[in-house]
Parts: sequence; C-alpha cells; structure tokens
Amino acid sequence: MRTFALSFLFLLAAPLAPQEFALVGGTVHPGDGSPPIVDGVVIVQKGRITAVGPAASTPVPADMIKAGFRHLTPGLIDTHVHYSQTGWADGRPDATDVRKEFPYEAAMAQNAAHPEIYHRAFLHAGVTAVFDVGGYPWTRALGAATENDPMAPHVAAAGALLATYDLKLLTLPDQQQFLFPNTEDEARAYVRLHKAWGSAAIKVWYIETPGHGVDELSPIVHAAGDEAKKQGLPLIVHSTTLATARDAVDAGAHLLVHSVEDAEVDDAFVGAAKAAGTFYCPTLTVRDGYTMLYQGKLSDEVRAQLDAVHPSVKERVLRTEQLPHRNPRALEGMQQRIALQQKIMATNLMKLHAAGVPVVMGTDAGNPLTLHGPSVFVEMEAMVKGGMSAKDVLVSATRDAARAMGRGHDLGLIRKGYIADLLLLEADPEQDIKAFRTLQVVWRAGHLHERAALLQH
Repeated sequence: MRTFALSFLFLLAAPLAPQEFALVGGTVHPGDGSPPIVDGVVIVQKGRITAVGPAASTPVPADMIKAGFRHLTPGLIDTHVHYSQTGWADGRPDATDVRKEFPYEAAMAQNAAHPEIYHRAFLHAGVTAVFDVGGYPWTRALGAATENDPMAPHVAAAGALLATYDLKLLTLPDQQQFLFPNTEDEARAYVRLHKAWGSAAIKVWYIETPGHGVDELSPIVHAAGDEAKKQGLPLIVHSTTLATARDAVDAGAHLLVHSVEDAEVDDAFVGAAKAAGTFYCPTLTVRDGYTMLYQGKLSDEVRAQLDAVHPSVKERVLRTEQLPHRNPRALEGMQQRIALQQKIMATNLMKLHAAGVPVVMGTDAGNPLTLHGPSVFVEMEAMVKGGMSAKDVLVSATRDAARAMGRGHDLGLIRKGYIADLLLLEADPEQDIKAFRTLQVVWRAGHLHERAALLQH
C-alpha cells in the first residue's frame, strides 16, 4: 500500500480528473450529529465516497494512495447568498449610492460575466455548495454550469424574487430581479414562468409597508406558495417580522432566510414551523456590514478577509473609508435598533433550535461587506455566540443546509454514495467552531485543492 503525506497528493492533483484515494488515521465528523469516528477511514473513487468507517473495519485497497489527516468534515453549505450582489455598495445603490463612479449596470454585467470570482472565494472558505435565493435571471444558469465544475461550488438558484415592495434601484432596463404580482393569478403565473425557465425555488420578498400589511398581501403569498407546491418548487421567504413569518409558514414556506427580529416567537409559531418542516436560516451578521458601510469604517475581521477574495472586490471594499459618513445621531439610532434586534434574534434562534426546528447556516453574502466566502466563518461563530453548540452548527452548515437546498440525498454528509465534498482541518470543529479557520485542503467532488492555491491574485 502506498502511503504519502498530503503534500505529495498536491503534486498528483489534476484539475479536471478526480483522484482515487483513502484518507486514514484522523477524526471523521460525518455531519449528521453522530459521534465522530476516531482513527477513521474515508475512501473516495470517481468523485464519490465509497467507504467510511473505523480503520479497524474499513479495509483500504492495496494499490490505493493513502494519506493521513487530523479532522475531516463535509464541505460547508451557505443557504443564503446572492450572486447578483457584489459584497459592496456598488451592488446595493439603495444602501449607499456610488453609481456616479461605479455604474450599477457595469457592476451587474461584471457579476454575470465572471461569477468565478465568487466561486473561488467560496471554495477558499470551504463552501462547496450555495443556495442563491434571489437575483437576476442569469443566475438560474449557474446550477448547470457549476455542477461538474471542480473550481466552483454546487449552486441552486431561485431567479427573480416575487416582491411585495419595489426598491426601484435594484433593476436594469432589460432585466429584472424583482417581480411584483398584484393578484393571486399573477403570482401563480410568475411561479409557472419560473418553473419553465429552470428556477430551483420560488423566493418571496415579504415586506410590509405603511398601508400594505399582511391582510392585504397574504392572498398573493399563499397563491405563490400553493402554485410552487403544484410545480414542485420549494418556497423561500424573506420575512423579518413575526406576522410575515407566521403567514409564510402557513403559506408553505420551505425556508425562511432571515430571523424574526421584531418580537419573540410564540409557541404557536414554533409549533407550526416544526410541524411544517420549515428550515430557519437566522442570517445573524449581515446587518454588521451595513453599519460599517454607514460608518465608513472597516472592521479588523473584514480587513483580514480581503486577501481571500478577488482583487477587484478587495479594491472596492477598501474604498469604504472614503465614503461620506452618516449623521452621527442617525447612526447611533441605527446601532441601538440593531442591538435590540440581535437580542431578539438570538432568543428566537434558541427557541426554534431547542424545539427541533431545523436551523441552517446562511450569510446573505453579496450584501455590503458580507463577502462571498469568508463571511461563513463570522456567521457560524455568531450562531455559537447565540447559544448553539459547535457540533450543532456543524450539522446546520452541512447536513441540514444540504436538505434545505434540496441536496440532502448527495451532499452535506461524509457517507457512502455521497459526493466527495470534503474539508481537512487542523483543529476539532465540534469543540470550537473557529476550527474552520484552520482549513487546509478542500475536495470538490474528489478534486483536491490546497487552500492556499485558491487565493485569488
């Protein structure tokens, strides 16, 4: 049997052909919450896991390359991303308008032409699959384009959002990322259109505005949910209030992609979400990016992320400190509101988690200073700070996240028959979620990537 260090495997790694190999001797974290396998073995052939178990009972073929490891987990899955956003203000002129220097249409054309700048950032962070939960129509093509691409995560995309509120600035003359059904029939027609064009889900952006509340909007949301069920598409809902979240669950929401932040959830809501099997993506940290944007100041964390993203992203993010600052009183009020909301969000996270509602990890990547890729570390650490154990966050970012994006049958677990999306860590992620920052190697369907080689220069 040939036994080599992983450094030797790097020399053998071929970008277009997955290797056959066995990883032996370390601790395997399957991703389903079961006890880790100490002195474990994982065998990969043709991009799939063909065996996993203790070394004592998992024989390795004599002619197979064999390499040691410390800790092995499934690839991370971010269930809340937007390829139609850039990670900075040029992708969200409704937040801070920089269109004079950075035209919105140019930023969106760049995103459509070069999604690989985000693909690489995701892989560098150990993210091997993402759920794009709303954006321009071109994002729907990412699923087929990335499925067999070793240099990209698996992508599922919802396409244009069905919205109850018009942001106006986030659109282009020749294409839309928001659709505005005014009747139940229009909502159903949009869902059928999404099905015909290959959307992986239906996303509803459920926003109440003065004079237009749940009583008025609910029939449209329910029509979208009912038609989505008929068409075999999961319903994703952006809902940040208890009233909209309650109605979303009643409408058949498969995935809620934000926390309830205006009130503590009650037992009736918790019970309804659990009974419906609704996934809850708390998205705890995205507001921090807006605060930094409005302050014109980058955190040390974001600065540390800049070498892990494309140079064009880094260059724009560094311009944050050249932006005009917001009124100090307005900024202080915003910070106070966010602090209160974060307390409510943490309380609701733990109420739902304790009740058995599946919580999944998602960042809202693409929003200002929530960068595609490295923002997953911040989000997972916030989930632990909110009260979840590191082990439970691991499950939320692997098995349950895969289920939320409709890939629970072949992603998110270290299990026989599953795609070999794997991460090699130096530290134990079930003891400390920060262990994911010790990531050394990423396998995407058996294709080996030394993490340092994924840096974008």
